[in-house]
Amino acid sequence: MKKVAVLFLSLLCSTAVAQTEAYSTDQLLQLAAQMREQAKNNKEAGTGILEKRLDANTLLAFRDRDGKGELHQQLGDVFFVLQGTAILVTGGTISNPATTAPGEIRGASVQDGTRRKLQEGDVVHVSANTPHQMLLDAGSSITYFVVKIPQK
Repeated sequence: MKKVAVLFLSLLCSTAVAQTEAYSTDQLLQLAAQMREQAKNNKEAGTGILEKRLDANTLLAFRDRDGKGELHQQLGDVFFVLQGTAILVTGGTISNPATTAPGEIRGASVQDGTRRKLQEGDVVHVSANTPHQMLLDAGSSITYFVVKIPQK
């Protein structure tokens, strides 16, 4: 499975990142470990998520608590789970929605969505205009690579 994951990740990087950039799964996990260490020293990191933009279309994320409901009007997300587990809720509606940036809506949670367990090696595509939220068990975390795909 790890070879398939590295191949898929390389493919994503080659299409979403400049041709000179590529990241192995191990490199991304090392970077995520550095991000977690920095968060331990940052008293402001109360959201439970750390994100590092790798370029305009990709980012590395570490989450240690539930996310908010979110919807991207012009961007789809492809999540590649590097480490950990979570429940991804998709569809349904966002409770208490608010526009936080152009094309970006956030809310307290996603109601009446479909739940899927995510674990290491899983890949999931969330289309633009689809409410989604990550939920974590207490004490757990998830590290994932995200490719942002503009809606056509």
